[in-house]
Amino acid sequence: MQRVLSVDGLVVIIKYRKSMKNIYLKVEKNADVVVSAPPRTPNYIIKKLVQENIDEIRERRKNILKNGHTVKYFVTGEKHFIFGREFELEVRLGIKNAVSLSNEKIVLVIKDKVQNREQIVTSYLRKVLYDKALEFINKHEKIIGVHTEQLRIKKMKTRWGTCNIGAKRIWINYELVKYPIECLEHIVVHELTHLLETNHTPRFYELLGKYYPNFRGNDKLIKEFSKKLVGR
Repeated sequence: MQRVLSVDGLVVIIKYRKSMKNIYLKVEKNADVVVSAPPRTPNYIIKKLVQENIDEIRERRKNILKNGHTVKYFVTGEKHFIFGREFELEVRLGIKNAVSLSNEKIVLVIKDKVQNREQIVTSYLRKVLYDKALEFINKHEKIIGVHTEQLRIKKMKTRWGTCNIGAKRIWINYELVKYPIECLEHIVVHELTHLLETNHTPRFYELLGKYYPNFRGNDKLIKEFSKKLVGR
């Protein structure tokens, strides 16, 4: 179920989701302001969340409406971010589909011009993200004293990561492949910490601060880098 709410002149789309326990606020790529919340969340709580972030919301919408959301066509010369660095795409014809990184370039080799270029590049970057996330998991499991059974990557609209406590399964948002590498490490530690404390309690943040002291700085970095990605 969804409804619309007006907050200080902004139109806010509220999406109620039964599976959610927390409230999430996001400015979509089309400049829509969307709040995802559990059913029966009072309007005053949603309004308070929007009002507390009103300046950042307005600035992000302004940038989106000014620059527009750039659609990627995966052609030579396009710029793509990988772990906070900007790479230029170079497309070549070859005997088999392949992707490699070289001298600030993403080299995409395709068998012919009808290949799904986005799918080929996404598949490659998904593997890059998976390998790096697994590296961080192996590193921090030993420090925190927990164990995960499975790591998965998927695109998520409202979360950077999730942790299935019972299955000990961690999901990482594919979009993190664009962000500085420390953002990924921060989210990995965040999700591992949930294996010690399920909810975002004071104890959870105390533990997170112990295992990743700069998590607040990285929260800010993620927000700032999100602005940089607008229209890119």
